Amino acid sequence: MTGNLVIAALGVRVGLVCDGLDADARTAVDEAWTDAATTGAADIEVVADTGGSIRSLLSSLSQRVTLAAIEAQRGRLWMLHAAGIALPDGRVVALVGPSGRGKTTASRVLGEAYGYVSDETVAVDSSGRVHPYRKPLSIIEPGESEKAQRSPSVLGLGRLPDGELQLAGIVVLDRRDGVSGAVVSDVDLGDALEELVAQSSYLTNLPAPLRTIGAHVASVGGVRRVSYTDAAALVSVLPELAVESPSRPRVSKPLSLGGSAVVGSSPDRVFRRVAPLDELPLADPDRLALFHVDAAHAGTVRVLAGIAPALWRAADGVGLEALVDAAISAYGAPGDKDATVAVEAAVDELVAADVLKVSSPAKASDPALWRIHDDVAWTGESSRVVVLALANPAASPLALEGSAALIWIALTAGPGHSDDIVARVAESADVHADAIRPDVESFLGTLRDQDLVFNG
Repeated sequence: MTGNLVIAALGVRVGLVCDGLDADARTAVDEAWTDAATTGAADIEVVADTGGSIRSLLSSLSQRVTLAAIEAQRGRLWMLHAAGIALPDGRVVALVGPSGRGKTTASRVLGEAYGYVSDETVAVDSSGRVHPYRKPLSIIEPGESEKAQRSPSVLGLGRLPDGELQLAGIVVLDRRDGVSGAVVSDVDLGDALEELVAQSSYLTNLPAPLRTIGAHVASVGGVRRVSYTDAAALVSVLPELAVESPSRPRVSKPLSLGGSAVVGSSPDRVFRRVAPLDELPLADPDRLALFHVDAAHAGTVRVLAGIAPALWRAADGVGLEALVDAAISAYGAPGDKDATVAVEAAVDELVAADVLKVSSPAKASDPALWRIHDDVAWTGESSRVVVLALANPAASPLALEGSAALIWIALTAGPGHSDDIVARVAESADVHADAIRPDVESFLGTLRDQDLVFNG
């Protein structure tokens, strides 16, 4: 691709095509984007609008470049709606907040003392590297109805240090009246997670979104909140908002969950987990964050607390009695109330929130057959298989290798009871069925939770 001007935006080279602009408009574009200019061929192009005022042109161009860059990097980077400020050694503090929280003002004030990364989006890759976006800032100028777009250098904002930038701090901005100086406090991840999710772009396209956020938060020593009235108070505290030596983010493995359906005439109802796109265990106290995606591809984060995490983990097609046992095993018997009543109330809330689903149990006289859903596509062979639930717009391809692939291939041979699937896998792997039965049955439950298979 070619463009009249190539700029760096969130790790993408964007070509600004200005062929239809007159000399004054072209000069205005060059001046506004001078600090983001880079070399090399463009990865994507954005064509500048013609007609209208120069201010309108620059405002529209800034928005379109931002959207194009975010679109190009979806599923690849954690893109946080935040201002980014770099310390001289390349450590970056991300200042998080929705529009109107003071990010642009903080960027201007802090950028005069440190390096300006962005006032719009902080893009972080899996290693913790920050990809800058030195876009023009949107500024209100006296006597003008439209905002001006001014380059960081024109506004006196600092250059970036040489070398790569590394995320070293995640800070929630809390601008309010009546605060003397800047007050810094630690924020529990469970309390900050909803805002971090809300301020993330294309999070539903990111593999393991909650665990990715958790890994980045852990790498910088946790989330901070800074309360202030005047942005000038942030200058002196910025260095303490950055961890001295950020570690490499390490995304945790998914929870190992699964189990076999309950059979028999009792209980009357059985409960199963509604499979989330991702889950993140939170400690001290024990909580569990779940990220579900609806048909419109919108994500919702829920943090389960109290006895809810134990109930969700245990809901493998079991009845209320088994859930009561799980809650007591995890947290002990309640001293002041009936355990069954408490668990039933909690389960009803989880069902109402679409975190658990309820169904009738399989009958002992007619054991359920395991089957692959009709709307699941797959490809591969016994060593590696990739499967995808086509009916779920939020689903991502799932790669199965080793024994997991063997179990899938066994399912493709046709519907079967658990014993049938175990026998097929045992024959393929040349092992005794009893040696692998628990693992096979557990993994069948995991596939069911992912809406890839069902037993009925």
